[in-house]
Amino acid sequence: MTLKDVRAKLNVINKTVEEHLDFLLEIRQDEKLYNDDIDEIGQMADDVLSTLTKHSDLLRAPAGGEEDWVCEKCGKSTFETDYDYLVHPKLHLGCALEADQYGQVSQVYNRGSNRKEELSEDEQMDNYAQELRNVDPGHQPG
Repeated sequence: MTLKDVRAKLNVINKTVEEHLDFLLEIRQDEKLYNDDIDEIGQMADDVLSTLTKHSDLLRAPAGGEEDWVCEKCGKSTFETDYDYLVHPKLHLGCALEADQYGQVSQVYNRGSNRKEELSEDEQMDNYAQELRNVDPGHQPG
């Protein structure tokens, strides 16, 4: 390789370095800024986590929370139960239906027998009164 070839290659290298040096220096400065930002964001995240940990009792037990939502019949939580499956916050619909001796819940939720659905309102009331008399002969519904 001649001296002329070596100088030509060194010129190409020098030109390439000059073209990219400013960009590389700029990236190096940005890297420092980004590292500072990353440290600041990390500190913010630590602050948020420590605050959440400090006040975690508020996140776990909201007012009127889960402990108030317990089924009177089975003792299980009604807190996560869909409203369509609750008679009220302390009674699962399924538990009410199991305990329903007179068909009142079934009638309300249209889950009674087809025969009851075919009866008129007066006939249904007469049947209900008769059922009450069978259970409590001293009871005379008005």
